[in-house]
Amino acid sequence: MNYTIGLDLGTHYTRIWKSDEGVVLRCPTAAAIDSRTHQVVALGSEACRMIGKTPEHILAYRPVVDGLITDFEVAARMVTGFFDAKRLCTLFKRPAVMVAAPYYLDQVHQLAAENAVLEAGARSVAVIPAVYAAAAGEGLDVRSPRAHLVLSMGGGVAEAAIISSGNVIHAKTLRVAGDRLNMAIVSYLKNRYHLLIGDNAAEALKLRLGTADPSIDRGQMVVRGRNARTKLAESRAVDHIDICEAIKPAIEAVARLVDTVVQEAPHELERELYGLGIMLTGGSALLPGLGKALSQKTGMRVVVSKNPLDAVVNGLGRIARNPQLLGDPIEFRRR
Repeated sequence: MNYTIGLDLGTHYTRIWKSDEGVVLRCPTAAAIDSRTHQVVALGSEACRMIGKTPEHILAYRPVVDGLITDFEVAARMVTGFFDAKRLCTLFKRPAVMVAAPYYLDQVHQLAAENAVLEAGARSVAVIPAVYAAAAGEGLDVRSPRAHLVLSMGGGVAEAAIISSGNVIHAKTLRVAGDRLNMAIVSYLKNRYHLLIGDNAAEALKLRLGTADPSIDRGQMVVRGRNARTKLAESRAVDHIDICEAIKPAIEAVARLVDTVVQEAPHELERELYGLGIMLTGGSALLPGLGKALSQKTGMRVVVSKNPLDAVVNGLGRIARNPQLLGDPIEFRRR
């Protein structure tokens, strides 16, 4: 496999790994399209800044939701733009692409992911479970018969998986991750303070004040919105305790997800799982106190990734260099 690309097409960010350079692109998963001409207006960071701020004929949005492609045509043009920006596909040099996707991917969404990559100029494409790639990217011995429990929390979904002997033994997916934390903050402020805010404001609050541990004092922040009762503009100081309370139910749901995966695992693996604990990765792993909160709720040791954002794409790179890291042969699909 002379020329291989790893593509982590995430809900919020797209990352690309190239065989001779490592990670060559980290860019928001967003596109802006002119509905009149069907031309691409902007991609990546520029398109992300345009979301919610465009005239009627410009559509700016994310074509990937909860790790799944929801708009094939826009996703294909976005990937094409990313490939072109880094000159990854040329007339005489077309890559084999390994694309990361949620573990439980139905056939329709798998075909959408494969076709979007092939449409962008790839020679061939293979779909790799993102949670498995994350485990490989964290340097876990995925080919070992010893069981590893990996919890990956990105922007769209949380996936908990038991990995052993080069395969995913058992896994479950929950749509509770970065986006759902934002929604929880919006709902909490509306219910408690009658304050209406948008997703961007919720994201800012999460990044500035977010914590899963109330003992971590991150101060307070003034947020501007609209009062749900009076319909007038309003500003309010929100502190880290508010954000901690807002996201607490979501974190409890993730803890239950982990408990379910462990309880449904073969009994002979339980001792190993509790011995090694949980490897926590994905963008949401950066939330202060999350590892401690999950450890308290699950009774298991939690090891937080040192590089959670790039774990999946780095794992794709490791697998590209050493395909034997996968228990089964990689199946590349061509047109």
